[in-house]
Amino acid sequence: MRCNRTLFKWLLIATALLMGAGGARATDIGATLAGTRSEFWKAMENGIAQAGTDLGVNVLVRSPMDDDPQTAAKNVQLKMVRSLIASGAKAIVLAPIPVIGLKTPVELPVPVVFIDRPSNDFHAISTVCTDNYAAGRAAALTLKGHLAPGAKVAVLRLSPDVVSTTSRENGFIDAARQMGFEVVIDTFIGHGIHEPQVAAEDAIKAYGRPIDAIFTPTDFTTVAAVRAVDELALSKRPKLVGFDYRPIFRQYLHTGELYAFVVQDAYRMGYVAVQTLVQFRAHQQVLTNQTIETIVVTGANIDDPTVLAKLKQYEQ
Repeated sequence: MRCNRTLFKWLLIATALLMGAGGARATDIGATLAGTRSEFWKAMENGIAQAGTDLGVNVLVRSPMDDDPQTAAKNVQLKMVRSLIASGAKAIVLAPIPVIGLKTPVELPVPVVFIDRPSNDFHAISTVCTDNYAAGRAAALTLKGHLAPGAKVAVLRLSPDVVSTTSRENGFIDAARQMGFEVVIDTFIGHGIHEPQVAAEDAIKAYGRPIDAIFTPTDFTTVAAVRAVDELALSKRPKLVGFDYRPIFRQYLHTGELYAFVVQDAYRMGYVAVQTLVQFRAHQQVLTNQTIETIVVTGANIDDPTVLAKLKQYEQ
């Protein structure tokens, strides 16, 4: 009888240990993106999670608000990264926000893969991102043959401290000028939607003359620009070329409120970043730079099955 009680006791202990192990898996990889609200970051996080499932690693994502200047000023992202490492993360996926007031590059004791953008504030074994300059040029080329030389265009930038959007803005401007267009508005409208909408309205009013096209570098700035020109008749609205995707963009494209937009494969970026860290930890060679392709969406291809398949990642 005593033997049975002893056996039962050890079975309970073993069961508790097994349950504890299953309920509190150690974090293998930590991921800190540059935001949480944008459909872009949500799709990227889904890719990160799926890679963790497929590759058998536990991934924990902790991210600040979308490229918020206050987040940067207080180094909130860096604090999140250090917290993930302190909790046991053996590698980090990072969409780096600039580090303020500290000596850089900041040394981290684990391998890091940059996602979405490069940075000089940390060391990384690889960068997984869009060729943003080329994507900006592709956005401008949607206007080729549809605007005459001398056409007036506006670039409503995001923020000077975001290198990915700066690259695509500069790519658009260079291509636009090569096609003979004149960039008559080149201004930062900031984060969020309402404040950028007001800033866009102010910039357009300050110019005071007709504009033939507008480029916006993110989903938030694209929505802001659509709203900023909403009072104009469709026939008098500038051709709006946006970037990234929200489900409402399909409607905007069909109604003519949006002329074209460039879509990144955020899901694949997230997946490849985790895959790269798993390979590195397995002592496999990894590429220093990995470019993820974009697609240009217009009224001519919005209903193409290949395009719809790419857009689906932003609708989950």
